[in-house]
Order: sequence, then structure tokens, then C-alpha cells
Amino acid sequence: MQTAHTNSATDDRRDHEHEHVLAGVSVREDDIEPVKGIRAVAILFRGMAILLLALMLLQVFFAVTSTVPLSVGVVFAEAVRLIIFAGLLWGAGDLAVLWVKSHYDIRATRILNARLVHMVQQIGESTGALRGGGTRSDRETK
Repeated sequence: MQTAHTNSATDDRRDHEHEHVLAGVSVREDDIEPVKGIRAVAILFRGMAILLLALMLLQVFFAVTSTVPLSVGVVFAEAVRLIIFAGLLWGAGDLAVLWVKSHYDIRATRILNARLVHMVQQIGESTGALRGGGTRSDRETK
């Protein structure tokens, strides 16, 4: 009998180890929607930004070491243009990550509100303040 109690305690501990917490609220695995695709887009944008910066460095290097003289103004303008586009891509990646984080917070808030409504409804029904069953429109017509 004692082993059954010990196994039960171990199972409870495992359940708590794998609990997910969003915005301070513990949620079930089923309540979390995966958004791996958006994270991949953010990584892609940041990778393209790094690639543009590397291309800018190569362009400046080849302009300096070229046997054909290139205008400093043209090279500088191209470098600035690539830096601006790299910054925009990096910012798009940051916005994607921000969207993912805000999505988690909104989802956790909805879950918390649903739990609070359920708890208040149970308390109201147990104290007699609310009548059980029926929908809101049914109660309003009575």
C-alpha cells in the first residue's frame, strides 16, 4: 500500500515538473499553441540581416582593394543602404518575437479569465446566489 502512495507522489511531482507557466498562470499542454513557424521567420529575418552586413563588408573590402578606382561616395551610399535594410530586417525579426510573446500573454489571460468565471459561478451556485443551469439569456427572461 505504501508503494502505491509513493508512486502517486512521484507521478504528481512529474506532473508539476512538466507544467507550463504563461504570465504567471500554470496551463495545460493542450492550452499552448505552437508558434514555431513565426520563430523560424524571426530567425530567417535576422539571418538575412547578418548576410546583408557581411555583403556590405565584402563590398567595401573589394572596393578598397580593386584595381579599378571606385567612387568613395558610391561605396558609402551602398554601405548605408545595406545597413538600413539590415536594420529593417532585424527589426522585423524582433517584431515577430514580440508578437509571439504577446500571443502567449493574451492566451494566458483568456485562460485565467475562464477559470475565474468558472470559480465564481461555482461559488455563486453553492451559496444560492446563482441558480444552476441554463444560459444567461434564459435567466434574464425569467
